[in-house]
Parts: sequence; structure tokens; C-alpha cells
Amino acid sequence: MRFLHYAPILRDFGRNDSSKFMQNKNNKIALLSAGIVLLLWSSVATAFKIALQYLKPFELLFLSTLFSFFALSLIMLFSGRFARFKKVRAKNRNKLLIAGILNPVIYYLLLFKAYDMLPAQFAQAVNFTWPLVLAVFAMILKHEKFHVLRLLMLCISFCGALVVVLGGNAMPGGISIIGILIAFATTIFWVIYWLITKTIDEDPVISLWIPFMVGAVILSVAALFFFRPESLSLSAWLSAGYVGLFEMSLTFLLWLNALRKTTSTALISNFIYAVPFLSLIFIRFILNEPIQSTTLIGLFMIAAGIVGQVFIHSKNKLSSRPKSR
Repeated sequence: MRFLHYAPILRDFGRNDSSKFMQNKNNKIALLSAGIVLLLWSSVATAFKIALQYLKPFELLFLSTLFSFFALSLIMLFSGRFARFKKVRAKNRNKLLIAGILNPVIYYLLLFKAYDMLPAQFAQAVNFTWPLVLAVFAMILKHEKFHVLRLLMLCISFCGALVVVLGGNAMPGGISIIGILIAFATTIFWVIYWLITKTIDEDPVISLWIPFMVGAVILSVAALFFFRPESLSLSAWLSAGYVGLFEMSLTFLLWLNALRKTTSTALISNFIYAVPFLSLIFIRFILNEPIQSTTLIGLFMIAAGIVGQVFIHSKNKLSSRPKSR
């Protein structure tokens, strides 16, 4: 889920005949791919908590990054992309090398630490606010114009996050404030990563492989000091592999394939808004974590604010286009 930026609000599908949409074979493939992505990304919060039963945050990061790197390397090899890698422009290559320090190294280390310290529902909800942080950064850096209604939507979403956090007081022993701050810090590092990479127009597989290559090198060196070989049980390997393949790498490529094949990117993109809610089902029935009513209320507020401000942003972009005579 972390590789997505603003999903376009559903607005164009209504102008198309849904029967014609489903008659298109590529649209069926796109819907199936998006459904698989939805299921996998909805399961990763639960996967994080299970993996962290066997591994410390750094160990999980190290192993999952290696799984991602090797999987992406195989794709690069069998698709002939290593030959195209040499043609990546130096400016873009340098950006991707820097981006690799942010993601996967810093971002996922903080994210796994947050999940280690917090119940899954709270870590997920706070991390879900990253589009709001992105909107704030965009307005501060003047990449986008300030808009009062968008600010209102942002306030609604951040209030939703506050509702989720305050609801943690009902949990036995409360929740870790430090864990909440770490979870929020992940949104800042992800936004910085997104701002660095958003203008890169290289092949998406190569653009993903380079940061994970950087991450694999850095983490391999760090592992000499912080990794515990005795922690490598079969459960540890399986859980790290699941996280590495289905959160960090392959699922993202499947998502890109869905967006590329469909005739309605708006319809497919809106699948993203179901992820945090479907994730609660996994959290409740696999982790047996009681879901607080405040978590549901807060998530609805966060999602409503995100959808509202994306709608306003999209409407402003359409209205700012020069009208044809």
C-alpha cells in the first residue's frame, strides 16, 4: 500500500457502461489483479505482528528486504532489464540511491518498530495518514495551492487519527505514546521518499530494484552487528518472506499491472480505500485483537478526509485547465 500516491477519486466510471467495461478482457484481468492486491495488502498488518513474534524489527527488516531484493533481481534478470539498467540517467540513478536509504531502510525500520510497540489497529491507522502529511508538505513547498476546503478535510482526517489514538486508552494498559510518535514519523519519511522519486520516469521495476539493492547492502553490513542467527526458525523465514514479497515488492508490481491494463484507473485506484477496513477483519480474527469502536470511527474520518481533499484537488486541477474554444 505504501507505493501508492493519491488515488484518483471515482468519477469517470459512471460515464461508462459497466457492461462494456466487463466485456473488456483486460479490465477483468485488472479487477482480478486489484482484488488480489487488496487481499494481500489488507493482510500485511497482521503479517507484521505475526512476524514480530519471531523476529526483532531489524531482523524482520533485514530478511524481508533480502527476499524483496532477490525476487526483484530475478524479475530483472529474466525480463532483460539489467541491460536497460545501464541506460538509467545518472540524475535518476542518484535519486534512487538516496531513496533507498529512506525506503526500505529507515521507513520500514520505524514501521516495524511501531507495530512491535502498538496493537496492529493503531499502528495501521496512524500510518494511513501519510496522504495527509503529503498534502501538507505539498502546500508548504508550494507544489500545490493552498485551499481552505482541503485544509478542512485535512483537519477532519487528523481529528480521526486523534480519535483512534484516544481510543487506545480503553485497551488494557493503554497504548505507547512513543509507538504512536514512531508510527507518525513513518509518514514523514515516506513522504520525503515519494517527493524524491515522483519525478523519476524510469522503468518501475528498475526504480524499485535500485532502492532495494541499496537497502540490501546497508542492512547486510548492519546485520554483522545486530542480527541473531539463532532467531532463524522456519516461522521466522516464512513470515519475513511473506512481508518481503507481499508488502514490499511483488504486490506493488501486480498493482501497476492492474492500473496499466484497465480502461478505468479511477475505479481500480479506489480499491485502496478498502484496505484499512478489510485489514481490521484479519486483525480481529487472526490476531484476536479486539477492535475498538473508536478505531472504526477514526478510520472513517481519516478516509473521508482523504477522499474529500483528493476530490477537491482533482476538481481544482480540472477547473484550472485552459478551456478549449
